[in-house]
Amino acid sequence: MRVLIASLPIGTGHDIAARALAEACLQRGMTVEFSEHLVGRARIETGLYFWALKYLPRQYGTVFRWEDRTGFHWEAHRRHWMQVGTEILSHVYDLYEPDVILATHPFALNAWAGVKEKRQAFKLVAVLTDLSVHRFWYEPLADAYTVWFPEQVKDLTRFGIDSKIVWQTGIPIRSSFRDPAWELPLYSKDPIVLLGGGLGMGPYYRILKRLAALDYPVVAVCGHNERLHWQLDQRSWPDTVSIVGYVEKMPLLLRHARLVVGKPGGVTAAEVAQSQVPWILTHWITGQEEANRDRLVDHDMAVRGDKDRLDAWVRTLLPEESPARRKIMQAQDNWARPHAAQDIALRLQEL
Repeated sequence: MRVLIASLPIGTGHDIAARALAEACLQRGMTVEFSEHLVGRARIETGLYFWALKYLPRQYGTVFRWEDRTGFHWEAHRRHWMQVGTEILSHVYDLYEPDVILATHPFALNAWAGVKEKRQAFKLVAVLTDLSVHRFWYEPLADAYTVWFPEQVKDLTRFGIDSKIVWQTGIPIRSSFRDPAWELPLYSKDPIVLLGGGLGMGPYYRILKRLAALDYPVVAVCGHNERLHWQLDQRSWPDTVSIVGYVEKMPLLLRHARLVVGKPGGVTAAEVAQSQVPWILTHWITGQEEANRDRLVDHDMAVRGDKDRLDAWVRTLLPEESPARRKIMQAQDNWARPHAAQDIALRLQEL
């Protein structure tokens, strides 16, 4: 079986899921290729997305929710990317002749649907990396969807998607999260880990300053945000604070973490759930991560520590005997799906 995995570099979660899927498919003897042929055409959308998050976050969230509710612009958006797919990706299909396309981003899903509309020669599967389903993910030509929570099945059926083609597998994460190497912690024992996603986004300095005042070990992960890393390094911090960039051994760090503080990205949610560490949500991208936040809280997998609640939640969740701590860890254990990528690979063969 030949599998082509299509994603876009808008956030890091899509790429992490793509790599996890590639690993699982290769283990089952499939031939795997990556398609990054849409990156150039998505440059404008990517730039506008990050600009809006930085300068007009509230307005972006309003438009995001309104388009999902009303469907306004959805068909034009879908048709645009189907046309792009027909123009750019037809020669990619001829080159690789894949049996299955796995799309971890809605732009990639719609673009490959444009090729499928002409060829009808491959299966098209949407791999969702958030905890809700925006209307942009609706693609009538998709053969299957993979989701995490049962609410997402309902999200898709409201668009008319048959629930039989929605696979409740979970979000694909790296196999190293199932059994991280047991070695000494990388920084200090049982730290509070501050995450901002792979791009290190959010009010980092304000949150880190509050955590640093608690006199407890803190590891602030800046991800690929080199500017943030440099800016934090220029400031004076207590000896309990470690500022780091991208962490290759994230499974090990999360397994040894006492608490996780940060934003509710979809892939991060799956990784934290597998690591079973109490999670305090302090900031989020308006729109999709607001939905992620609400579903994590509804499922008792995290708590909200925004506004003036961060210090209180840290004090509540640090003790080993804390009932609130045990409640979150139990919920994470119930919802962890460490074999999501392998489950998807198996279903591809059945498909």
